[in-house]
Amino acid sequence: MKKMKPNVIIILVIFAFVSFALIGNDALNQNTIAGQSDEVTLRLGQSKAGSHPVSIGIDRFAELVEEKSNGKITVDTFHDSVLGSDREVIESAQRGSLELASSSTPNMTSFTNYFTAWDLPYIFEDKDEVYKAVDGKPGEIIRKEMEKSGFKVIFFPDYGFRQVVNNVRPVNLPKDMAGLKIRTTNSRIEQADFREFGASPTPVAWSEVFTALQQGTVEGEGNSYSLLWDSKHQEVLNYATEVNYNYSSDIVVMNKDKFDKLPIEYQDIIMEAGVEATEWQRALANEREEEAKQQFIDYGIEVYEPTPEEMKIWKQTVEPVWDQFVREGAADPEYVDIILETLGKTRKDIFK
Repeated sequence: MKKMKPNVIIILVIFAFVSFALIGNDALNQNTIAGQSDEVTLRLGQSKAGSHPVSIGIDRFAELVEEKSNGKITVDTFHDSVLGSDREVIESAQRGSLELASSSTPNMTSFTNYFTAWDLPYIFEDKDEVYKAVDGKPGEIIRKEMEKSGFKVIFFPDYGFRQVVNNVRPVNLPKDMAGLKIRTTNSRIEQADFREFGASPTPVAWSEVFTALQQGTVEGEGNSYSLLWDSKHQEVLNYATEVNYNYSSDIVVMNKDKFDKLPIEYQDIIMEAGVEATEWQRALANEREEEAKQQFIDYGIEVYEPTPEEMKIWKQTVEPVWDQFVREGAADPEYVDIILETLGKTRKDIFK
């Protein structure tokens, strides 16, 4: 038997070494992927009180994810602004330093003007219209649009209609709001609403509103009964007027890169959990809103429900806000038309 030449032996050794290295590296990669697939922990941050229906719905979503994945996926939820304000957690999710985040939709207008249309006064007049739009073509357009900013939309928790509340005097009609300092979000449309109502809109961060009402920096605000009660604002309010001038949804998003890197099976589980959590949370939100309204009444807050004729006045008072904001660069006219078509109504129907 002939002896191998030294240079041939060296070549074979190098070949064997490279082969083992490649095999080993591939095995290592497979183990890493398998390790990721076996157990994944995701964090979800948002600002509302843990007792709010949005927060409870998010907790239900986390439970469903864990159940459907047999414990392989854990979603740790953080409420009460523990990880930051709406804006802060959303930006963290966009960067990828946080996997999931939830925010009220008015705070999302910097990512897409489509949310500006949702803010238009009375574009949604009841919950059936809200759900029809969110679950239909208008919602699908936003889901696709948000991906351009690096987000995967998981689901839209039901926040509720905003009512006008204050601690100065009863408000039956817009004229009764003359000069009242009303806290608003940073939404330019909401601020315009209150200017048309005759009030003085004052943007204040949500975490500072209670103190602002205590100290007289503002004298009222617009928000849902449930959020107001869960945040103990009844302690610094005296009057509520049920005008439903604006609907605000929340939105739960995940960093899209992180979502896309999950196994398809895990992606499906998360999205299925979002669908089921939506239905469950909507029922809870509607039940809780009625309960919170009664709690307001029992607490001694004077709640006024305008007559149908008075509601026409409330609506017609803010119709000029549509003239101001339904334009390119604000509430996209084409998207507004899609919402109205989905709901089977026209602008004239709203303000007649």
